[in-house]
Order: sequence, then structure tokens, then C-alpha cells
Amino acid sequence: MKKPLRISLKTKILSLVILLIIGVVGAFSAQLIHLKLNDDIAQAKQLTLQNAKTLSYMPLLQESYREDGDSSGIISLADDMRYKLKPMTVFFLNREGLIYASTDDSKLYENVQVNDSGKALTYGSSYVQQTEESGKQVLKAIAPVVVDYGDFKKIEGTVVVLYSMDLIYTEIWGDIEKIFMSSSIILLVAVIASYFLANSIRKDTLNLEPYEIASLYRERNAILQSAKEGIIAVDANGIITMMNASASQMLGIEGKVEGQKMSEVIESRELVKMLESHEKQDNMEIHDNEKMMIINTQPIIENGKKIGVVGTVRDRTEVKQMIDALSEVKQYSDDLRAQAHEFSNKLYAILGLLQLGKKTEAIEFIKNETQTQVMEAELLHIKDEKLQAILLGKLAQASEKKIPFILDPESSLEKLPETISLSSLIIILGNLINNAFDAVKNQEEKMVRFFVTDIGNEVIFEIIDNGTGIADEVQKSIFTKGFSTKGKNRGYGLSHVKEEVAALDGTIEISTKKGNGTVFTIYLPKG
Repeated sequence: MKKPLRISLKTKILSLVILLIIGVVGAFSAQLIHLKLNDDIAQAKQLTLQNAKTLSYMPLLQESYREDGDSSGIISLADDMRYKLKPMTVFFLNREGLIYASTDDSKLYENVQVNDSGKALTYGSSYVQQTEESGKQVLKAIAPVVVDYGDFKKIEGTVVVLYSMDLIYTEIWGDIEKIFMSSSIILLVAVIASYFLANSIRKDTLNLEPYEIASLYRERNAILQSAKEGIIAVDANGIITMMNASASQMLGIEGKVEGQKMSEVIESRELVKMLESHEKQDNMEIHDNEKMMIINTQPIIENGKKIGVVGTVRDRTEVKQMIDALSEVKQYSDDLRAQAHEFSNKLYAILGLLQLGKKTEAIEFIKNETQTQVMEAELLHIKDEKLQAILLGKLAQASEKKIPFILDPESSLEKLPETISLSSLIIILGNLINNAFDAVKNQEEKMVRFFVTDIGNEVIFEIIDNGTGIADEVQKSIFTKGFSTKGKNRGYGLSHVKEEVAALDGTIEISTKKGNGTVFTIYLPKG
């Protein structure tokens, strides 16, 4: 398949301008030449006829015709007019068409036709016409010679004045040359201006040809529409210039929205406010249609003035699922490590008893440990396996840390509703229990207590520690993402707890006093 012929933008503009200028100048020149020719012919006719009339009224000519065609006076008049009336040629004729005299010394016109002198001889009319004499195009003016005999007047002959059309054409050609020179200058100026115009356009289009721009535009649309991240572009007036399919889907917008005001299309006032801002914003979270989305905006600045904004929208659900999966993996990893370490210690104890020959004590120890695990699960009166798994892991972790982890015997729980997932429990309880372990690790007497109940319409969790408590000035910021008193790259656990509790329409209460420990209470609705 042949490649389409690619013509550069500069070539197109130059070709178009040259053709346009040639067409316009050619049409204008033709019209001007036509008008000039008609005007010159009209002036030549008027001049020729005027000369013919003037000669016909001259006394010397009148006297010569009165004396029955005395040619001496006529010849004298012709000689006198030969140089005065150049480039016109004059003929003096009688009524029969015989030539008395003329100024045609070179015999350009051998015979002057008289058959067109009828109106002059019959009616005494003076007129001019364009005709041919001796093979040459001429303007022919005819004026009657009217002789006054006192009692009457009589037409005795005619005066014929010829004006060669070649003289008019020669003059017109001179004008054409001037017009051609002017047109050439105009064409040259237009070509130079077109060259700079083409260069300016190329500069504005980053030296890209139109077909390259079209190709980039198609690729850009394909990329934007295939991106899983929502992309929105608005101009300085808040008009949407682009919104890809992912953004429309996330925001629940149907149909084409380009060209519409974003405040009339986007329901989220928070998102509209962010897109109207002149500041760059990164990873801002907003809630819209029961979705949590992460927004990034980048203003487009030109010459210090905002001309638009590009915003990206990510559904936090995918990020949340990733965080939940990582939290589950980390939680299971920590619990397995704690259980493996604790189990390893117990195995070494059993091995020591067997090596000492104390088989009875070893068997009793194994029975006690087995019974302890069974008893722990039963004493809780917890029938939800997800919570059992988490608490058993935390019991092993507490045993490794040598922290008493007390499961309140008053606790009771039926199976949790499906709305409370394992990942949510791991994020909420895992982070709070781990924080409680950290709070008591430096205490002489350590204690962490856990309580749960589902009496009523809510599931209530309590995590109690006897740590140093939380200072009043710190309590306001503990749920802020990135805030921590434990050092850098910390401060995300409690913020995730708050987000999970909010996602489940629950609430968190804190009861703490400096030096007297902390109680975190979580309320999660069953519905």
C-alpha cells in the first residue's frame, strides 16, 4: 500500500497564497486593463470626432468647397494639419467620395471607404465608428462639410479623420507592463509574508506538521480513554474541555460533557472547589456518592496566568483493597512468627522434661497447654471465627512480648454481620491492640484488656491498657495521617482505624488521662 503524499504546512501555505495572489492580481489587472482600454477608446473617439468637426467648420475649407472644390486651399490646409494632428490621419472628400487632399504621406490608407458616409452626406450627422481601413483597425470619425450659400446650405463633402487602434494597444501594453511590475512586487511581498506566517504557525505548533498533530491527537484520545485513572481538564472559565471514560464512570456522569460548565455537571462541591483552585494539590481525599476518591490537581500556568487545570481522580477502593491485603499479610506474618516462637519455646521445655526423664510432667504440660488454648476460645463466648483468629494471634504475640493480654470473661459475641469484613477487623483491632502493647511495654506492671459485646444494635469493642496515657495536646492529632510521637515514617495506623470505622458508619471514643492508661471504645452498627 502506497504511503499518502505528505505535503508540508509551509508548502501548502506558500502555494495557496501564491495561487490566491496570482488569481486576485490577475483578475484585478484584467478588469483594470479592460476599463483602461474602453476609456482610451472612448477618449480617442471623442478626440477624433472633435477634430473632424473642427476641421469641417474651418473658413479656408468652407471657401475651397464653395469655389467648386478648389483643391489648392484644401491641400494647403492638409499640409498645415499634417504635423498638428499626428498621429491622426485626415482626408478631405467631395460628395462623390473623391479625395481632395490628405495627410497620409506614407500611403498607409490607399483608399478610404465612402460607403459609410451616407449619414453625414444625407442627414448632416457627425459620428465616429470602429472599422477597418486597408487591413488596419481604426477609429473613423466623419463630419460633413456644410457650405453656406446665403439662401441655403449645402453639404459639399466630408472630413474623415482616422485614428489607428495600434496606437491605443501600444499604450495599453505599456500600462500592462506597469501593472505586471506592481503585481510582481505584490506577489513577492505576499510570498515573503507567507513564509514568515508559515514559520510562525510552525513555531506555535512546536514544528509539527498538521498530519503529525492529528496523529498525536488521536493517540492522546486513545491514551486518555484507555487510562484507568480518571482525568478531567477545565479551562480558566470552568468549562470542561476533556473528561475521559474512567472519570465519567467514577463521578456517575453520562453523555458528552465537553463544553459544559463543571459546576453544572459535577455534583461534588469539594471536587469543583479543588479544580477552581490556583494551587497544586496532591493526594487529597474526598467523599462522593459513597465513594472515597483521591484527587490530584495541576494548574496550567502561562505567562503567570492560570489558563486551566488538569485533575486526576482515583477510586480509593482499589488502594484500600491493597492496604487491606497488605495489612492481612503483615498481621498473619506477625501472628505466625509469634506463635512459632512461643511454640518453639514450649517444644524446648517439653524436650527438657523428656531428657530429664520426667515423662509424666511432660505429658501433663502438653495437656495443660492444649486445655489452655481450648479454654481461651471457650471463655470468650465468641462465636465469630474471624475475631477468634485475630485474638488467638494477639494472645501468642502478647505471650512473646511477656505482656498479660486479658480477654474479659464478660465478653460475648454472636457471628459478626457480613458488612464487617476480616480486613476491617484486622485494621481496627490489630492497630489498636498493637498500640496498647507499645503503650505498656515500659511499664513495670503491664496489662492489656480486651472486651467485646453485641448486646443491642451495635457491636462494641474495648481495648484497655495501663500505659502512660495520652496528653491532652496530642489527643487532637492522633488520628491525623502522618502524625506520630514515635518517630519518622509512622502515624498511619490510627488514621487507617478512623477511616475504617467511618466506612462502617461507626464511631470511636477515647478515655485517657496522663499516667492512668487509655481506653479505646469502638461502636460498629450491625445494620
